[in-house]
Amino acid sequence: MPMLTPSSAPATTAAHRVGVIDMARGMALLAMAVYHGSWDLTYLGLADFDLFGDPLWLAARTGILGSFLMLSGLSLTLAAAGGIDRRRFLRRFALLVLAAGGVSAVSMVMFPDSPIFFGVLHHMAVASLLGLALLRLPWPALLLLGVAVIAIGRTVALPLFDEPWLRWIGLMSFEPESNDYVPLFPWFGGFLFGMALGRLWRPGPARTPGGAVGRGFAWAGRHSLAVYLLHQPILFGLLSAVAMGIGADPADVRSFQTSCVATCIAGGGEVAHCTATCRCVSDDLNRAGLWSDFIHDRLSADSAHKVDGVIQSCGSR
Repeated sequence: MPMLTPSSAPATTAAHRVGVIDMARGMALLAMAVYHGSWDLTYLGLADFDLFGDPLWLAARTGILGSFLMLSGLSLTLAAAGGIDRRRFLRRFALLVLAAGGVSAVSMVMFPDSPIFFGVLHHMAVASLLGLALLRLPWPALLLLGVAVIAIGRTVALPLFDEPWLRWIGLMSFEPESNDYVPLFPWFGGFLFGMALGRLWRPGPARTPGGAVGRGFAWAGRHSLAVYLLHQPILFGLLSAVAMGIGADPADVRSFQTSCVATCIAGGGEVAHCTATCRCVSDDLNRAGLWSDFIHDRLSADSAHKVDGVIQSCGSR
């Protein structure tokens, strides 16, 4: 493992990162914002993108995540060329850990059935530490190791790794419910590819990105963590306001409506009556503040009694 020295990377490397790597990271951030915005639109009932079934959307997610991880591995290798700045590395690592913890905490409140326990920020924090131990490897070894990590992640699935405390590794026998799951296998392979590229790349003369667009991408890339943390709450908040304004049903309401109507019809109810009853139930539960606990099966005995009352009242209308 290389020494964590107080010295900084050469000035040419830092400047080159601003002109090339940060701009590339900014472009990846834009692609990520488009993807997250599409998820928000679907969740809030404003669109119907098949993000988890359409091969194009799946490829987009892979490309966006892979680009972030490759850029992180590349940045680590280039920064280490002149010795790693200990304070800067530890500060960045601490920020990643804090940000990852914050994302997990918020997701547990907003999406208790699919919390983020090992997302992209968690992965980057762990990958940074592992990357330090591998910095001395030549690029062919890093490349082969990356291929091996991806191959293992795609082919190995063992019940041993189903334990909650081992799920971050990624060799589980099932896909966990999570809104952002980026396990070590196979995704660390992308980070290793970036490290291999960093071994091969010799930064040229520093160049400032030209034009307002290029400078904008570079600025976003230099502040990527802040942009990452802020863009989704802003997007989700704005789109939620739009959804409320036009009366769009979020994903959980649509799912309930579909299941409720199907069950009602199967029990002999008429389509119109079943549709109206199920709509009444979801609307009244929302107004009573019971919807979240109802849909996530967290009802207390008293709340369950109130829900029964709502269902009976709606069914008799």
